[in-house]
Amino acid sequence: MSQIEADALTAEIVAEYLAENPDFFLHRRELVDRLSLPHQEQGAVPLALVQMNRQRRRIEELEEDITALMSLAANNDKTFHEFMSLQEQVLKCEALLPAFEAVQAMARDLNLTAYIRLLETPHSEYQLSSDVYQRFTTNHLNGKSAYLGRLRKADRHALFGEDSDAPEMGSYVVLPLHKGATLGLLAFSSEDGGHFQPHMDTLFLRHLALVLSHLMVTLPWQVTDERRSTHSFS
Repeated sequence: MSQIEADALTAEIVAEYLAENPDFFLHRRELVDRLSLPHQEQGAVPLALVQMNRQRRRIEELEEDITALMSLAANNDKTFHEFMSLQEQVLKCEALLPAFEAVQAMARDLNLTAYIRLLETPHSEYQLSSDVYQRFTTNHLNGKSAYLGRLRKADRHALFGEDSDAPEMGSYVVLPLHKGATLGLLAFSSEDGGHFQPHMDTLFLRHLALVLSHLMVTLPWQVTDERRSTHSFS
């Protein structure tokens, strides 16, 4: 066996031993102080310094993660209260049109645009054909609880109408409305193309869609001054 082969074998054995005994240097501080690693810019760097630098970077990364999590928690808390307030509003409504208007108003407060499109409705502004809905669900939902991301021009026009203010470069979240049968869809758009992304949680929006679906099969479209319904959804 050559010296090179012997050195390689020894290195492998040492590496394997250290991997199996990660606390080897714990009580051998003098070895740690004598070890050094090559550095492209600084030359040979003591192992202890390398470890300190790695720990410092790791701490910085953890601090960044904690900051991001705190920001996310704050945003979620704000969103939670906003959606709870909205759901309280719509549950107090005696007709669908005021409920829809409350959803649209809340969206504007969040710099979003809300769209409610229904398969059966006496109001053309909310109308959605079953063919368009089926095509969209097949292409984009396919069993998912929501679609998040950008929409092609053809999809925007089909869902929201060619005259709608749906942003061309914006992002969207689209959720089905369902209560025993398919009722339509609820959607929000943002001018920010990165606002709605596929990895986002849609818990609050799904709950809002559930509440609206329930109201659609229980409330009339609108109420007259005499508190009599003029149209019914079902």
